[in-house]
Amino acid sequence: MNYANIYALFRERVAQYAGRDVFYVRREGAWRGSSWEQFGADAHALASALLMSGLGRGAAVCVLMGNVPEWPVCDLGIIAAGGVSCGLYPTSSAEQCRYIVEHSDAEFVFADTAAQLEKVLSVREGLTKVKRFVVLDEGAARGREGVVSFAEFLRLGEGRREETAAELRERAEGARADDTAIMVYTSGTTGLPKGACLSHRYVINSVESLRGAVPVYDTDAAFSYLPFCHVAERISGLYNRLYAGTPAYFVDDLTKLGQYMLEVRPTVFASLPRFFEKIHARVMADLEREPDEDRRRFHQALETGRRVVRLRQSKEEVPAELLNEYESNALPVLQRVKDYFGGRVRVATSGGAPLPLEVAEFFAAAGLPILQAYGLTENVCVAFNRPDRYKFGTVGPPMPGCEVRMEPDGEILVRSEMMFSGYYKEPSKTAEVLRGGWLLTGDLGEQDADGFLKITGRKKELIVLSTGKNVAPALVENMLKEHHLVSHAYVHGDGRSYLVALVTLNPQEAEEHARARGIAYESFEGLAASAEMRGLVSSIVESANRRVSSSESVKRFVILPRDFRADLEEVTPTLKLKRDVVARNFADVLQGLYA
Repeated sequence: MNYANIYALFRERVAQYAGRDVFYVRREGAWRGSSWEQFGADAHALASALLMSGLGRGAAVCVLMGNVPEWPVCDLGIIAAGGVSCGLYPTSSAEQCRYIVEHSDAEFVFADTAAQLEKVLSVREGLTKVKRFVVLDEGAARGREGVVSFAEFLRLGEGRREETAAELRERAEGARADDTAIMVYTSGTTGLPKGACLSHRYVINSVESLRGAVPVYDTDAAFSYLPFCHVAERISGLYNRLYAGTPAYFVDDLTKLGQYMLEVRPTVFASLPRFFEKIHARVMADLEREPDEDRRRFHQALETGRRVVRLRQSKEEVPAELLNEYESNALPVLQRVKDYFGGRVRVATSGGAPLPLEVAEFFAAAGLPILQAYGLTENVCVAFNRPDRYKFGTVGPPMPGCEVRMEPDGEILVRSEMMFSGYYKEPSKTAEVLRGGWLLTGDLGEQDADGFLKITGRKKELIVLSTGKNVAPALVENMLKEHHLVSHAYVHGDGRSYLVALVTLNPQEAEEHARARGIAYESFEGLAASAEMRGLVSSIVESANRRVSSSESVKRFVILPRDFRADLEEVTPTLKLKRDVVARNFADVLQGLYA
């Protein structure tokens, strides 16, 4: 650990890069930058305002914002003031916000829009520890008791810097490595969310582990669009960029991400599997409109790339003639794949769910392997594929500073110096996941002879069939979700003799599929119930069944007329299934599958 705390790292970077731009936002059709110097000034002003407003040492402050520069300003300002920064998902309901603000004992809440402010104010009656609400939207703050605009809050801090200077220096510079810096709430798939306390040591060691696996640099360009309140974007995004001095471009409209790719031309890009599946589908669809000769040349180049990739995956030597053909002739043709990302991308990473083999092989053949990773809120840096060392279908070998051990039942155990400090106010739940310095992840997996880790399911989600067979539903669910038309799959069968599934569709992709094939429908519900869509999903299920044992195969399924919804508690803000809620909400449908 090279820095005493996060503030020491922050102060050094602000001094090092003072004149450079660190954040870019889209205004009036162009990207406008703001400097590291301004970042430092705003964070210190915010810290000063928090001290003037009575922030207790070690007290939580909740941030309810989308991806805007003010999010990291709040984060670093809170940490500098000796507080604990705690993010709230912008998609959270008022009740979900209330629970975390109340449970974390937050003393301040920051929001970006009037709508987000109204959300927390609608439940403020029970939030007795909150001293002030701060909102970016100045109009939303006017005339509201206990509410102040972000700009006014910064002015308060700027005007009182001298009064708070000594205390601010003592709190910021005096933070110890094991003090809690941030609190990240788990998704709560099996109950109420838990607040994982993450120390300065956790954050800095995690970033240094990332730098040892897949480093970024101050010459890189990256987007910020994944939620900061999620541990992956907080560590591998915000703090990783902070450590490296990498600028961030804030995406204000996800529907324009493709356009922004061409404008910014990022060099590093992190996303979820679904995004790469969509890019793959777009490339292939656009190719169909090309002249026959261009299509032939692309497919020939792609096949050359696949031959090279398959030999490397099987650890066989690539013949010199094939390698020369690939590098000299195939890669220039396949450059069009990278052009969808702006043409400069050198590293692309994915997490949260498995990447379909077809998609993984496609991008690797085009010279852009999608590096899959694995981590948890409690220990975010567990495994990562490397640019020069990756395997399809795995999340890579353990990261620097992390040990992995497999239990006889397949559970993955982790030990490192990047471990969380415990769940806030939950000592018994903390004790349940820690054993002799090892973290019990609750995830099931396999580790091969080369050390590559593969995730196969969740221990708590195991289905016990009436035949006595144990089945991990995530294995089949992820196979079904490999197809871009499938949004969610829920596999059910505890105590039954066979498995059934509830399948939901991605509306946009399903409707595009229908239009391209001339399938008539009057509503999305009608499309989901159509014979054509049932036939397609049936083939997807059959394809998955061929890859698993008889006990793990899905015997019957139904396509639901809607997707699972966060507002009905069927999925978490990170779109993970809440299995008990899904089973309850669709009990009649599931019963019908066994009729």
